[in-house]
This record gives sequence, C-alpha cells and structure tokens, in this order.
Amino acid sequence: MGRMDMLSEHFAMTADALRNRYRVERLLQTGVAACVYLAEDRTSGRRVAVKVLRDEMAATVDADRFLAEINVVRQLRHPNIVPMYDSGDIDGIPYYVMPFVEGESLRARLTRLGRIPLGETLRIAEDVARALHFAHRHQVVHRDIKPENVMLDGDRALVLDFGIALAMDRVEAPRRTLPGLTLGTFHYMSPEQVEGGAEIDGRSDIYSLACTVYEMLSGRPPFLGTPNAVMRQQLSARPRPLASLCAGMPPRLDAALLCALDKSPDKRYSTAGEFIASLVSGSHRVRVIGRRVAVIPFVHACAQPVLDTRSDTVGEEVAVALRDFEGIVIAPNVSSGSDPATGHMIDIARRAGADVVLLGNVRRADDDAGVLITAMLFDGRTGRRIWSGAAAGKQPDTLAPTIGPAREIARAVAGALGAKRLTDRAACSAATTPSFTAPAASRTGTDERPVVR
Repeated sequence: MGRMDMLSEHFAMTADALRNRYRVERLLQTGVAACVYLAEDRTSGRRVAVKVLRDEMAATVDADRFLAEINVVRQLRHPNIVPMYDSGDIDGIPYYVMPFVEGESLRARLTRLGRIPLGETLRIAEDVARALHFAHRHQVVHRDIKPENVMLDGDRALVLDFGIALAMDRVEAPRRTLPGLTLGTFHYMSPEQVEGGAEIDGRSDIYSLACTVYEMLSGRPPFLGTPNAVMRQQLSARPRPLASLCAGMPPRLDAALLCALDKSPDKRYSTAGEFIASLVSGSHRVRVIGRRVAVIPFVHACAQPVLDTRSDTVGEEVAVALRDFEGIVIAPNVSSGSDPATGHMIDIARRAGADVVLLGNVRRADDDAGVLITAMLFDGRTGRRIWSGAAAGKQPDTLAPTIGPAREIARAVAGALGAKRLTDRAACSAATTPSFTAPAASRTGTDERPVVR
C-alpha cells in the first residue's frame, strides 16, 4: 500500500470513529509520530485539531498508559501553552484534541524569512520560556522543543505537544529507539537526551530552546550534518559563536546562548526565566523600557497555601494581561523557589531584577460557585505596599481559566502604576522610547490607594 493510500485509510478510520463528536474535515499535517486533522466539534461548533498517533507509533505504546500521561498534561493551563480539550483512543490508537490555532508555525516563518529579527526573536523566546518555566514548576518537561512545536498566533507564541513527548518518555527505552521513533528531534536534542538513561529535567528544555533561538538569529541550528553526525556533535562539539555567523551580534547575548548550550546540565541556567533574562540583558539593540513587575506564582489560599496549576494559571494570565500596558515589563527571572511568606519584598525584587512585586492567591468564594482572586503590589525598593485588590470569577476548570478576573486585576495594577494600554504590543516591544516614569506615589510606594486619574 502506498503512502497516500495509507493516509487516506487513516483519515477514513479517524473520521468514522469520531463522527458522533467531531466532523473531521481534512488532514492538516503528518509526521513520524502522528497525523493532525482539522475538525469541528459538533457540540460547541468550534474548530479543533485532532492529533492521532500513527499506527507504527501506536504499536509501541499502551493506549491506557499513554492517555494517563496525557491527562497529567491536560492540567497545564497557560496563555502560552496550547491546551488539550479531549483525549481517547480509536481501537487502541490514542488521540487527543486541541484548539485549532490560526497563524503559522515558527518553522514556517523560518522557512519564509530565513532569519528572525532580534526583537521578535526575544519576544518569541520569552513566550516559550514562560510556558516552560510554568511547566517546570509543576514537574512537567516538554522534551521536544523545536520550531515545529511553536505556533505564532498574532503577537503571541504558543507551545504545542507537551503531551506526546511526556507520554512517549514512559515507553520502554528499547521500544523508543525503533527506526523513526526516536524521542526528540536531533537538531534540538540535549546531550542527556542523546545519551539516554539519565533523568531529564527542565534544563534539557532550556538547551532545546537555546538551539531554537540560535536558529532564529543565524538561520541554522547549532550543528549540521546527518542525524548521527549531529547527535555526536550534541555530545562533544562546541557550537560556533553567533558572532561568526551574524555581524554585530552582542557578545553578552552570544555568551548567554553558549551557557544554555553547555553539555553539562549543571552549567546551564537553572530556569528558563534566568535564560531569557540573560538574553534580554545581553542585547544592546533591545532597550528594556518601563517598570519591571515580578509576578510571583499565585497560590491556592487554604489552611496551608500551596502552589497548584489552577492558581498558578491565574497568575500567568495576569502577567500576560499586564504586557498589554505601556510602561510595564514583566520580569522573566522569577524563581519558582521564592517564598513570599518568608522572603522580604526587597530581596524578592532584587532576585527577580524587578521594580515592583505582585503577589496573589486564589480561593473559593463563600457560595462555593466561584473563586476570589486577591492580589497585592509592593515597591521593590522600600518593601511597602502600593496597591491591593480583589476580583471574583467563576470556578476555574480544566477548560476555563479565570481570564476575565485576571484581566481585571491587571487593569487595576496598571492603573496603580499609571500605565496605559498598548495598541500593538508586538510593535511597541521593540520600540526604543524614553523610560516610563510612574507617578510619585506609586514610585515610592507610600500610597496604598489606587492612582486616580
């Protein structure tokens, strides 16, 4: 049977099996691991993408085990992660459903442009880094960061496929190495992935992100050659400095990339936030403007406050909403180990490289039908509280993060800092305008009332 016949048969099988829930329209793309189809959810009417494992991949995994791992990833709700709506299996072949994202992949943009301008590269890298930093806080590692798994939707970058790599990592190693089924993509695989056997943590994703940033700036990945040659280089070769490929590359940015591409995980940045902070500070062409706001991960308020994915998601939604205001810069280097309950605000701000610190918590409302989000803003130099407030919303579930209340909190914080909404975040992120100066009351932290304008 020819390849086209196999794809036609796979499409027919998928469309028939899912016909009661989804109207499968056409094949979007196919790869070694899976086929992706455009479909319409018959219940909601929304357009979705259905990812179905290829027969040869499905033969190496247990469907129940695969779906169990997928369900772990379904809890990851973040503005820069493409969520999962649904999952199941078709006669033992696993599939999962995600929103259909308009736009293009980073791979498509690289194919079209060759290289990505520095300002846009940093913006894309920051979005991916925030997604990774969030996932790593919750002990989830992507394992396959590459241009194909980054979607560009307007001025936002979204990370795809957290689920398939995590699930495949649970497959026995001998079965993972069948022809064409190697986990990861060799141009972006960390040395510990190439070696196999070692425990993989978030520093492997940082290496892969560094490979992707290297390609965005230079037009080529760090190492070239056959798959075996590239994997040997991943283990032992030092990548060419970007300055030798791109005239005028800032030395500190080059050094930040080489640090993230170190063969030893212990010598890389410990978090994705540290990595992107070094990239931004190392670029003399991109001038960071505005007040730096450190958004500490929001916690679930209970007898013993805990960091869970739902509360953390609310904090990330606030951070993304704040980026829509002129004069506010979100500090990327916020340690997941920061403990606001025991750390002084001045120390937290210093570690994050921020001017102000935003804390928050999420709790059930009195009627148990919704949630109450409480937040406080502190001056990083004095430790004094600038603003505090709350917003209520419906109880978040796996499909509906509290975006509305998060934006309400963001508007109030922006108002306290005297910031105005941007008309075009992407255009303004690369602009070089005078640094924003907040009103005196907010700047000194002596006035806890919202700024009235």
